[in-house]
Amino acid sequence: MSLTVARIERRAGRVYRSRDRSFEALVPLILPMALLALWHAAVVLEWVPSTLIATPLAVATDLVRLAVDGTLTEHIFASLRRLIAGFGIGAAGGLALGSWIGVSRGAQRSIEPTISVLAPIPPTAWIPLLIILFGIQEASKIWLIALGVLFVVTTNTVSGIRHVDLRFVEVARVCEKSRSETLWFVLLPAAMPAIMTGLRLGLGLSWILLIAAELIAANRGLGWFIYDARNFSRPDDMIAGMVCIGFLGAVSDRLMLYAQRHVLRWQSSYDGN
Repeated sequence: MSLTVARIERRAGRVYRSRDRSFEALVPLILPMALLALWHAAVVLEWVPSTLIATPLAVATDLVRLAVDGTLTEHIFASLRRLIAGFGIGAAGGLALGSWIGVSRGAQRSIEPTISVLAPIPPTAWIPLLIILFGIQEASKIWLIALGVLFVVTTNTVSGIRHVDLRFVEVARVCEKSRSETLWFVLLPAAMPAIMTGLRLGLGLSWILLIAAELIAANRGLGWFIYDARNFSRPDDMIAGMVCIGFLGAVSDRLMLYAQRHVLRWQSSYDGN
């Protein structure tokens, strides 16, 4: 009898755990489904004009059509090339500049005041100047993204290095490590949480600046596609472009978050529970 009761309890436990896992898998879908239902109702009940906002079904159908005929792929690749180039230049420059300022008092005195003045300028305010310098070709869009990322990564890198425990540096000095060795093997690893946060913030900013640049001067890309659809009253295309940006932005953020967890796998941190 006791064996039978134990088996029943084990089976019941497996059923409950399975139900819990199923419920946890459904939780992230609740808000999106509610928003889709509200969106559909707003268009069908004519709370908003159907000429301005397409229904979710119309957008989904349009996404399939754009994917099949290659239009979506062309604009996605154009945007991704600009984003990767701009983010790469800005991230590399920010890491180098932030590391230099972080370890050198001379660089701090001579460069950091200028960074403090330039960083608060909204990146979109650089667009007219960049168009004057580089025209409306790819360079102006790439450098706009690079400038935005540069200031974010530089600031976070300097902050991370300056908040490293002084005892780590003193141990490196006792071991007679050079400044470059101290930077590579002590300061940068210890500052990596702040650096990774800066890279993640810079990646999110890259998407904003990319779309801003494409709205102003481009003939390809997701930003241009949205702007063109808006001008010629194609609400399904407009929202389809927005959905693509949201999806690609979420994927890129997840990839950066995965890289952050891999780099900081040694760190034990609070996970919200």
